Amino acid sequence: MTTIPLLILIICCPLIRANLVLTYPQARFPPLDFLPSEITSAPCGVPKPMKTFYTNFDIGESYEVTWIPTTMGKNSTYRIRIIDSDGLTIQNISTSDSKSSKINPTTPCEQCMLLVEQITSTGKIFKTCADINILKKGAVKEEACNQRGTKMQNGICQCEIGYTGEKCEHYAHCSVDEDCLNGGKCVDQEDSLIRKKCYCSYGFFGQRCDRKFNAQNDLCFGYDDLNALDLPRFGMFNPKCYVRHDLSADDQLYSRRVENEIELILDFKTSSWLSLGWRPTQLSTSCRLFPVLEDVRKNARVLENDGGEEEEEEETDRRHFVAKPIMPKNNGFTDLGLKAPLHAMDCVDMIMASVKDGRIFISDYYSRDRSTPLEDYWYDGEMSLSAAYGLEVDGRTLVMFRRDIREIEPTDHPLGPNDLFVLWAKGENMFGDDFKYHGNNRGIEQLNLSQVVNLTFVGNEPKSNDVQAFGVKNQNDIQEHLIPMSTPAPKPKSAENTGSGEIIDENSAFSHRTISIFVLILAMFL
Repeated sequence: MTTIPLLILIICCPLIRANLVLTYPQARFPPLDFLPSEITSAPCGVPKPMKTFYTNFDIGESYEVTWIPTTMGKNSTYRIRIIDSDGLTIQNISTSDSKSSKINPTTPCEQCMLLVEQITSTGKIFKTCADINILKKGAVKEEACNQRGTKMQNGICQCEIGYTGEKCEHYAHCSVDEDCLNGGKCVDQEDSLIRKKCYCSYGFFGQRCDRKFNAQNDLCFGYDDLNALDLPRFGMFNPKCYVRHDLSADDQLYSRRVENEIELILDFKTSSWLSLGWRPTQLSTSCRLFPVLEDVRKNARVLENDGGEEEEEEETDRRHFVAKPIMPKNNGFTDLGLKAPLHAMDCVDMIMASVKDGRIFISDYYSRDRSTPLEDYWYDGEMSLSAAYGLEVDGRTLVMFRRDIREIEPTDHPLGPNDLFVLWAKGENMFGDDFKYHGNNRGIEQLNLSQVVNLTFVGNEPKSNDVQAFGVKNQNDIQEHLIPMSTPAPKPKSAENTGSGEIIDENSAFSHRTISIFVLILAMFL
């Protein structure tokens, strides 16, 4: 295992240091934050999407522009600009507020852009933008709920599913606890892009806590429930079943391969969030061109009919002429941003999780760059986890997840069989620093997470009757996988992890040596 010192990470590869993304009006899709001017193209940093969402403003009306506050906002100033389709600034507003600002549009402007720039004390500029129309007074209708809900007679917005807030300006996975299935709870997340999320009971996961891993407790993990009798690590798992990777003095990662899946356990000293990311060790910088954010599909070939009018070819005739999507030119990056060596956060598949009041939120994320990672569905991906469990006890947070070792869809990286570039991070406060990378609680490693652990239990039969181990479901089948014995064998004094994923029992090793010596002596007399 090759360990890259944390000091190198802090000096050479600083992680996210600022976050800036609009909440009203709606940020350009995808809503990426941390868009520094030197590595992302002007003016927005995110190319204009093919299907653009416009927020409409009335001239003469007052609107409050809001954004997720930055971690460096205390020493920053903010500039709001309205830019027309030719790139000219038609209105300029300065503010020192780090969360919001009032604007009063004065000039008609269709298909324009509202740009918010954070200017730090060191002169660095970060940006976020929204596409807007500024219309004559009285032209805007049904805008009170941000086109995401209906304004009721009492003046309150009834938001569509997936949104919340006074103006339905925030994304949400849930509105009330009843939206979260199987005992889940809807938890408010202030200053997060997703304002409300479902936290799921033990064993359940997914946006609505509607997914569960179909397995029974075994000698290695408590899939159904915690089992302190059989599983020494807080009743959740048996460390002997896994390869242990020490990420720091306080934080461990456990891994094992089970058939075509990798099971990983993060055992971190924190009561806040935690995350784990990975990518192949050899990855081209061109990975920054995914996901494709530019409109790069050419128009279908058009023919003229006998009357001189244009008409599209029949599908069967034009299928060879409709260009497939090609890689974008820059995907919102400058040349410097595209050619620079990969940052620790570039092109990373990752999970993020938090345990609160005995319930877990966990999801599958992708990090395009130094922006806060977005869940895979933002990039037309999907949740690729097959299992997820969480526990918070004695100031430690433990999270297990399973996933196929293979790459399942474009927002995934394989979890083996070779070494991976792995990065990890955790929060310092109790849920207060929602998914932001700051401080020294982070690191990078080069690890092999797909090792198979060859483990034999001796004298440690499960104390419960309904147990599954090694893919079998009853006690008699389990005994076939244990060392045959006529009388109970003593427990091993110690077990050593060889680093290759094989656990060696000292008593077993001594028995094998004794038998080998006996056979050698016998052969000398034959």
